[in-house]
Amino acid sequence: MMKYPKINTLFKRGDSGKIIAGQLSRPEFEAIHKWRITEKIDGTNIRVMYCKFADGGPDTVDFGGRTDDAIIPVHLLEHLKNTFTIEKFSGIFQEKTDRPTNFKVILFGEGYGPKIQSGGLYRRDVSFILFDVWINGWWIEPDNVKKLAATLGVDYVPELDFETIVDAITYVMSKPVSKISTTAFAEGVVARSNPLLLFRDGTPLMWKLKVRDFGL
Repeated sequence: MMKYPKINTLFKRGDSGKIIAGQLSRPEFEAIHKWRITEKIDGTNIRVMYCKFADGGPDTVDFGGRTDDAIIPVHLLEHLKNTFTIEKFSGIFQEKTDRPTNFKVILFGEGYGPKIQSGGLYRRDVSFILFDVWINGWWIEPDNVKKLAATLGVDYVPELDFETIVDAITYVMSKPVSKISTTAFAEGVVARSNPLLLFRDGTPLMWKLKVRDFGL
C-alpha cells in the first residue's frame, strides 16, 4: 500500500550529518515565497486506508505504519479501530458508491501520546492527529484536509501564523513549546507550498526543519 513521501529537510546535510545552513536541499524551494507551515508532531507515522469497491464488495478499513512492516503499538491500534470505523467512512463518502473503479482514501497522520513519543508528553492518552490526505490519486488541499479532520472528529496539525522560510528558521531556533502541549517542546515544522504544488514525481512540494537540526 502507498507510503507517505519522504520529506526533505530544508537544508542540505554535510558528511557529518549536520545541516549546512543557507544551502537548500532542493532548488524548487527558492522559487516559493509563501508556505503553509504547521508544527511537526513527535510520534509514529500512521496510515488509515479506506476502500470502497466498485464490484459491490464490503468496504474495508486498514491501518499501517510508515512501512508495511511497521508494528503499531497495541494501545494505539485499539484507538484507531475505535476512531476510524467503516460506518464513519461510508457515511462521509456515501455519494462515491456508483463508481467504475475502486474508491480509495488514505489518511496520513501521527499516532502520539504515552509510550510513543520521546521527551515531554503532549497528552495523557493516546491519539491520532491528521496532516495529509490522498484520495484516488489526488493530494487534497490543506483546507479540505482540515475540514475532513473535523468531520472525522480528529485533530489537525497546528497551523503556524507565518509563511516564510526566514520566519520558520527563527521559530524553530527559538525551541518553542508545542501548540498542543504546555510541557512538550515542538519537534519542528513542516512547510507545504501555498498553493499546493508537486515535484515532478507527483509528490507534494514540502520540507521539514527540526529543532535538533540546530543542535538545540
